[in-house]
Amino acid sequence: MKKIIVLSSAIALSLAANVTVAQPGGWGNGQSAMNGDQAQMRPDRMQARIDRLMERFDVNQDEQITLDEVQSVRTAHFEQMDVDGNGLVNSDELETFRAHKREQYQNDATQNRRGKGQGKGQGGCIGNGMGNQLERLDNDGDGQISLSEFTANVPLFDRFDADENGIITQEELSQ
Repeated sequence: MKKIIVLSSAIALSLAANVTVAQPGGWGNGQSAMNGDQAQMRPDRMQARIDRLMERFDVNQDEQITLDEVQSVRTAHFEQMDVDGNGLVNSDELETFRAHKREQYQNDATQNRRGKGQGKGQGGCIGNGMGNQLERLDNDGDGQISLSEFTANVPLFDRFDADENGIITQEELSQ
């Protein structure tokens, strides 16, 4: 259960990063999230970020992230958001989930500032720019997100899979 929660948190971050990239003032200019941030990030912070991504998405711990792994993490995340179990996430469920994640992030950040955490917080972007998330993921325009819509929408995977072989490695994340 703990692993599902950690993996679900990673999905929330990846979704927030997707929205931030697309908005003015985000990384913009066609740069990937990692590349835009990389110019300002110290090498030790960059490695810590890569390590967090690998920990969250490398489900079988083989030092590679596959599309199947990302989709399995997204499926677990979707199931956590779908409170009523009807196979669809509506705006109320999404907002409830976002509020929970914001609270969790604030608690993690407080623990890390006090030296009690392990430095594995949610990142600074949870809740930033996620207002359009439902509209962005709702491919059929019915005002809800289905599991197939949620798992099919993984643009960051394509962005990081530089050699387009269906696998993301640590080297690709660091580029």
